[in-house]
Parts: sequence; C-alpha cells; structure tokens
Amino acid sequence: MLRNSLGLNLKLQNKLTLTLSLKQQLELLLLPKLELENTIKQELDENPFLEEILSVDFNEKEPIKDLAKDFSYDDEDNLSPLNRLSYKPSLYDILETQIDLEFNGVEKDIARKIIEEIDEKGLFTGSIDDIAKKFNVSTDLVENVREALKKLEPTGIASLSLEEALWEQYKENFGENEKVREIILNDLGSLLDRDYIINKYGLSEEELEEITEDIKTLRPYPTYSYSDEITKYIEPEAYVYDKGDHFEIILNERNIPKLKLSNNYRKLISDKSLPEETREFLEKKLQKAMGIIKGIELRRENLLKTINFLVNYQAEFLRKGKKFIKPLTLKDVANELGLHESTISRIVSNKYIQTENGLISLKSFFATRLSSSNGDVSTERVKDLQK
Repeated sequence: MLRNSLGLNLKLQNKLTLTLSLKQQLELLLLPKLELENTIKQELDENPFLEEILSVDFNEKEPIKDLAKDFSYDDEDNLSPLNRLSYKPSLYDILETQIDLEFNGVEKDIARKIIEEIDEKGLFTGSIDDIAKKFNVSTDLVENVREALKKLEPTGIASLSLEEALWEQYKENFGENEKVREIILNDLGSLLDRDYIINKYGLSEEELEEITEDIKTLRPYPTYSYSDEITKYIEPEAYVYDKGDHFEIILNERNIPKLKLSNNYRKLISDKSLPEETREFLEKKLQKAMGIIKGIELRRENLLKTINFLVNYQAEFLRKGKKFIKPLTLKDVANELGLHESTISRIVSNKYIQTENGLISLKSFFATRLSSSNGDVSTERVKDLQK
C-alpha cells in the first residue's frame, strides 16, 4: 500500500514537473526584489502547498552587516548603506542618475528638458519643435534622445501616449512582434472584442489569450508606483564589492522567504477518497507551488550569472566612470550566457545593484543606441563625431 502511494506521488510529481508553466517562471524574472518579496508572501498565504523554511544558518555570511566598512561615503553624511536603502528616491532622482550615465553634452540638456515636460503618468506633453529651437539642434536629435529615454527606468518614460509606453514595455519583456505592436498601438480598446481581433490579425484563440495575458502584466503607465503617494523604494538586487583583482557579488536575499513544498498536503493529494473537483484544485495549487519554487531558483541563478558578467565585462566603467563603458547589447550577453535575449531583458528590467558609487541600474551597463540615417550608432560614437 505504501509503495503504491509513493508511486502515485512520484508519478504525479513527474507529470506536474513536466507541465510547469514557463510563463510563470518568466514572470518571476521580471520582478524587482521588493515585488518578489510581496509576491512570495502572497503565495504563502494563498497556496497550501507552500511552506517557509524557518531554520537559520548562523554560519551564513550576512553581507548587509559588512557593508558599512566596505563602502566609503562622505564623512559629512556618515551614512551606512542601510540608511541609504531607506531613502526614498523621487522619480526625478532616478531619472537624473540615469541621464548622467547615458548622455553627454547637449544630449544631456535635451534629456533633462524632456523630463521636465512629462506629466504625472510619465508621458511627454511638451513640443519636440520647441526643444529643438531652444538648443539649436534638429528635431531628429531631440526625437532620438526621447527614444533613448524610453529605454531607461521606468521603461516607457517620455512616451507620447499610453499605447506607446505599453509597447515599449512589451518589447522589453517579450520581444518584437508586429501583430502585437499593431494591436497595442491601434486596437488596444478593441482587445475585449475577441472575434474582431482574431479575424483582423489572423490569430488563434490560444495566441490571443497569450497576448492578452502578456499585456496584463505590463504597468498601465510609466510612473505607476512612482507617485508621491506611493513612493517606490529601490532595494538593490546585489551588493558589489571591488576587491582590486576581482569583484565580489552577493545577492541581496534579505527578507525573501525560502520556500519548500508542504509534506502534509502532498500526502493529502494521494488520498483516493478525495472528490475529483478537490483533487483537480489541489493539483493546480501543487503545480503552481512547484513552479514558484523552480522559478525563484532560476531567477536567482540567472540574475547572479548576469550581474557577474556585466560587472566583470564593464569593470572599467565601474572603476573609472561612464567614459570607459564598452559597447554591449542584450544579444551579446544572451549569446555569452546561453540565454534568450528576451530573458536577459527581463533579468535587467527595473533592477539595481549597490556599488561604491551608489545604486546603478542594470540597464546602465548597456550602451544606449540612437538611430541615424545609417542605422543604429552608439552614443559614444556620436560623442566622438561631435569632437
């Protein structure tokens, strides 16, 4: 009897493992640390198959306690990194830091002017022509700077419309898709009219369902959760220590619950007397629980791998400043790490690391590209041409 029960459990587990939702795991990749914490805590409350591992390893290194002696800040401030983490950066602070890293010269001035003219949702409400006249540059250059701004954090900032902002997010999270682009930019209001969308774009029911679910994961507008009423805390995904001959990277896993499957409920699901409806409900919960545990493991593994590559590849950028950043694209990192380009995009989206120079967005490790008549050119190349 025991053997049969174990066999049933093993068979069920294998079946569920094979059908784990890849989408669920990819969604976890997108979440910055604080959102991941909240998601895990919510799942712990709602999913009976999840338990928190409460045992404490007193030999485990606690990186946060060591930060004060490893990071140096102005004596006047005498702030430990923990105090800095409690600081609530405004949206302007976040953008200003990124603009300093991404732009030089007149481009930086244009970027700041554009940001001055965004509304409470993060949409650009100014005039491209007026900004071009103010700085005595072409409207193409102003538009190129605006396009580059849209790729900063929060994604889609300075878009001209909510639809444009949503498309910018979709591209970053899921990659280019011409049909989805047309739907978001031209038919977003008709998305609930399934027959119309299916017929117009030649989609199957399954394809439309997937597109709809993907769009639902997007922030409704760029400054969502950055408002004054709900100030967004930025907590680093990792701490980076410059040891001279190498960088030490420690993931910030403080307050992230460690999960395991509940043995009690796993035994319950093998009870043959369970009503079919109850069994199906429990199977779905078990599948989701296994997906979450696996997704968190994959997120941790791929995040650490990506940060390690970025930090070491752009070592001179970290040590000497933005003039030393090397050309790098999402595709380059994807090829190096053996991951899909869209996976790298998800990993770096809305995530920061703590360095000796403060919080740095993972997006800052990639050279911003502006479009030209001859194709894409890096901003560094534009600056060389302007000399």
